[in-house]
Amino acid sequence: MRVVFATEYYEPFVPGGTPWSVRLLARALHGRGDEVVVVTPNYGAPARQSIDGVPVVRFPFWRKLRSGPSLAPVRDHVNPLFHLLFAFALVRASREIRAELIHAQEKHALVGASLAGWWLGLPVVLSLRDFGLICPITTCLLRHRDVPADCSLGKLERECAGLFLDLYIGPGRWRRARIRVSLAILYVDAWLKGWLVRRARRVLGVSASILDIYGHAGRMRPEQGKVVYNLPPAVPAPATPSARARTREAFGLPDRPIVLYVGKLSPGKGFPVFVEAARRIATERPETVFVVVGDGTPPTATVGADFRCLGPRPGTEVAALYAVAEVVVHPAVWPEPFSRVLLEAGAFGKPVVGTSIGGTPEAVRDGDTGILVERGDPEALARAVLRLLGDDRLRQRLGENAQRFVTEHFSPRIVVGALLDAYAETRG
Repeated sequence: MRVVFATEYYEPFVPGGTPWSVRLLARALHGRGDEVVVVTPNYGAPARQSIDGVPVVRFPFWRKLRSGPSLAPVRDHVNPLFHLLFAFALVRASREIRAELIHAQEKHALVGASLAGWWLGLPVVLSLRDFGLICPITTCLLRHRDVPADCSLGKLERECAGLFLDLYIGPGRWRRARIRVSLAILYVDAWLKGWLVRRARRVLGVSASILDIYGHAGRMRPEQGKVVYNLPPAVPAPATPSARARTREAFGLPDRPIVLYVGKLSPGKGFPVFVEAARRIATERPETVFVVVGDGTPPTATVGADFRCLGPRPGTEVAALYAVAEVVVHPAVWPEPFSRVLLEAGAFGKPVVGTSIGGTPEAVRDGDTGILVERGDPEALARAVLRLLGDDRLRQRLGENAQRFVTEHFSPRIVVGALLDAYAETRG
């Protein structure tokens, strides 16, 4: 198979889980002998390089970013010039390897991929990893399981934008006004791109949940959809006591039970719910250490617990923290499409306390590999964590089951097999 991946970000620019997921997919395809080229903007890395044996072509771009969790302004990716530069780079890369199809891995890669596919007569496959092709904010999903049927630009401005500004932006009259205008532009952009979504040969969802939400919103045809899950990291060797001690020392963590949160410190990810749950847990188990890894503003008020916010960290450091944690929490309030945290925790043999919404129940089996609670319920979250902290045998059993479940159900054989099936159906 000869395929070109089109993606907004790629190593060393990793503002979220998507670049890791795309890298693992490219490496898996390359490992089985398929020819893959990744095309991505050049934020300051070499124009051409090889990562894991996969050629990476970076087209000239005006934005320069630092390596790591850097993020370009959204206006860069909705710029017509960006789409044209992307399309030209995809055409060149596709011709070089005589590509059989183009795979747009993210929403803002869709226009360039569609233009290149049209020019070359190649089919285009799209991966859905978030809800940005429905609405730029989807604050409705903080309360609902689906996008309301009356979703519109007017509703965005009347109802949704205000909530978004209150939750994520804060005060500042002119700043809020400017962001309101930006949201309107991005909503129109998503609506226009919806025309391309419905014309893509295949639409791959990272979970059944995200395909359902797009389908109910009328943004794709049911026959287009196919689930292709993210690949987990390789199962690591068990951490030795000395390695665990070194990790604790490196991060200044005491030798006490650790509850780990990995993700943005945002309402959608459930961070405020986690903070409140930590307060409740600490009243019964004050020895617990709550470790937070991710970008965002730490709590401004005293939590009343041993609460450590470490900020964004590279993957190697996050892996070391998984190894020393007793429990991993993923308290998403919105219907998380399919978080890499769930796969990573499972690979490390750690039970997850998550919420029963979105793609999480597809990765965590309640009572078997972790515990699921209702979203937005800090009391239920606290009870579930306390249950695991107080029962070593249960925690070990769920962790072992989680590791087995991840390796069996999200193995490269299964995930890559589903991807190749989708490619074959697209070309057929």
